[in-house]
Amino acid sequence: MTSEIHQERRNSNNLLWAILLLKIITFATLVWGENGLAIKSIQSEDGDVIDCIDIFKQPALYHPALKNHKIQMAPSYNTMMETTKTNDQEKSYKCVTTQIWHKSGSCPKGTIPIRRTQNIKKDQIMKPNFFHLDKGLKIKKDINLTQKNHSMAILLTEGYRYVGGKTDMITRNPHVEEDDEYSTSRLTLKSGSYYNYQDIESGWTVNPRVYGDRQTRLFTYWTNDGSKETGCFDLTCPGFVQISHEIALGAAIYPISTQYGLPYSITIYIYKVSN
Repeated sequence: MTSEIHQERRNSNNLLWAILLLKIITFATLVWGENGLAIKSIQSEDGDVIDCIDIFKQPALYHPALKNHKIQMAPSYNTMMETTKTNDQEKSYKCVTTQIWHKSGSCPKGTIPIRRTQNIKKDQIMKPNFFHLDKGLKIKKDINLTQKNHSMAILLTEGYRYVGGKTDMITRNPHVEEDDEYSTSRLTLKSGSYYNYQDIESGWTVNPRVYGDRQTRLFTYWTNDGSKETGCFDLTCPGFVQISHEIALGAAIYPISTQYGLPYSITIYIYKVSN
């Protein structure tokens, strides 16, 4: 009888330890997400989860080329120094734009917000042809020229020794019918030959194949071979160092301009720092 009591107590203790261990594992899983150890995680009302990651432990710094990299906390050129003459109508045109996840919280200073890509496979986001190329085109010269249902409105400036660019763009949520279609408004800085260029770009996009929905999202993208083999969105590849604790790349923009409502815009600025 005594032996049976001791056996029951031993089994009970083992069960308690098992439950405790399970809770620890579950807690670790919740805190340690795909973006690393999150100081704070924010559940956005649109379904996104934003992880607040220590700025010095962001995934980009694990790239071999950025070993012992010293983060530059501010650009060498102050964009706020620019002054432009605007009339009253132009002033009313600029309405405050933010991101949806800000309604649910904020990341503290010293961290960067990283959007989890829980519903989209990494290889989907990192393959460049999902954004710029059409697999059905067999001739390289046809890329971006003869794609079906593909139209572009371009403001092109050609020259030498450009170090940056800036634009204000109205935020929209255009209808995207198919999952492999997208709509975007972006600022692009490009260098190189037509079929083998390097570029970096940023703006807003509605791209269900990349982001899994039809929300208007802030994005960045780069390639160094005309999007043939390389190309990456947002922070899905190491090497892009972020310093802002307020902007989450890939997160939805809010509010969006409507036909009869107020016009909302975002300002995109790409500039090569001097050091």
